[in-house]
Amino acid sequence: MNKLRILLLALAYACFWSLFVLFPYPANVLPESHASYVAGPVFASNLITLVTMALMGGVLVVFRDSLAERVAGSTAAIVGSGALLLACAAALVASADAGAVPRWMMAAYPAIMALYGVVIALALAAASRRLTPRDNAVVLALSLLLSFLIGEAIVALTDPLPTGDISNPLMFALSSIFLVILGHIGCDAPKAPLPSRLAPSLSGRAAVPATAILLCYLLGSGAFMSLSSVARGETWFSDGWIHCAFALVLYPAFCLFTLAAWRQRRAAFPWLGFFILCIACLYCTALLYSPLAVLCRALILSSRPMAITLLWVAVQEGMGARDLPWWLAAVAAPMLIVAVDCAIHTVGLIGLSPGQMDSVVNAVMLVTAFAMTLGMLWFVRLRPDGVEPASSECAAGAADVSEILAAMADAHGLSEREGEVLGLLYRGNTQKKIAERLFLSVSSVQTYAKSLYRKLGVHSRQELIDMVNEAANGNDRAR
Repeated sequence: MNKLRILLLALAYACFWSLFVLFPYPANVLPESHASYVAGPVFASNLITLVTMALMGGVLVVFRDSLAERVAGSTAAIVGSGALLLACAAALVASADAGAVPRWMMAAYPAIMALYGVVIALALAAASRRLTPRDNAVVLALSLLLSFLIGEAIVALTDPLPTGDISNPLMFALSSIFLVILGHIGCDAPKAPLPSRLAPSLSGRAAVPATAILLCYLLGSGAFMSLSSVARGETWFSDGWIHCAFALVLYPAFCLFTLAAWRQRRAAFPWLGFFILCIACLYCTALLYSPLAVLCRALILSSRPMAITLLWVAVQEGMGARDLPWWLAAVAAPMLIVAVDCAIHTVGLIGLSPGQMDSVVNAVMLVTAFAMTLGMLWFVRLRPDGVEPASSECAAGAADVSEILAAMADAHGLSEREGEVLGLLYRGNTQKKIAERLFLSVSSVQTYAKSLYRKLGVHSRQELIDMVNEAANGNDRAR
């Protein structure tokens, strides 16, 4: 069953990534002009998406965990937002076929897409919390390959049909289907305990330069994708078979590396290797674009999804290291990606000539590649290679206690939140401190504490501590 959960979560992620990679509107909705594509509707679409995500993030900050958990665990929210996205896409296609698309509909679509993206991001982040870091690494690596395969299959199946115009929205909506299936096979069980001998993929300090490097790459590569297309009047998928060849090399290699790291208990993602690849890609593209245009386009198009995947990881782990709420990271990562796209398309509003646009693109790529180089040196200084730290008796004992706490929560039917409160109470945190860490009110913590005391059959914190210590001593004697 665990393998099935991993596969379903990888499939949901695979379709989620398409929100940030594929063309924002259904086909045949926007004008054919490349200049209009960059300077007009797409910039407005990105801006509406960013504002909508920011407003939703503000609402979550006000309501904190309670709203985020309800949205993440709600089948109605997931299915409803996906159905709304498809309905709006179908209305856009019908209006375009009729000869005119209302402006309000053009504005409503990116807002609905942002709503759907945030709902799915919350659900994915909540589901990922119930897996170990090792399993999450495999999920995210596998999602890249699955995203490519699903996207190619949908295009092949829908292009000959009248529904081909909404093949991209269909790709987006598949996330909700996989998440609903995931929720109905028992994935709402208490969160799995963290494994004891795994080094984290990123430390809190290393997550900062990693995020900066990935944002730089998305900026440089995005400028090449969008602005260079404007200047040269080219389309991105004209050399599709070369892009496919690159993807079929990069994505399986990424999966194999992650699986090897999973077995060796090392850092699960090839951070340094990917950074070096991206820096080389930007330098070569800026300097050798004319003779190697096909290869440059294919490499950038294949590597951007990998950068988006790793950015999600860097933001999640960086915020987790600072004890920030999980849902904040789930909203922050998509917002960063959309903000980069807004910055890119802002240049299209200036109205530069094709020659000037090429010069701007080359400058952006060279500057971002240089910034990435400095960021990588900073990253190497903070985190050599994610090698597993030496184990100690203290660390092993802490890991055993974590496993015991998780087993007790599971055996006594504690909710996920009650399990978190249990662990914090055992480690000596006051109810006020627990409330601050979990972004809850003190009265809510008191309610959770009373409930878990009742389920465990204890009447005080000391009885709870004695109960856990007795279980730990029993495990030591058994070994």
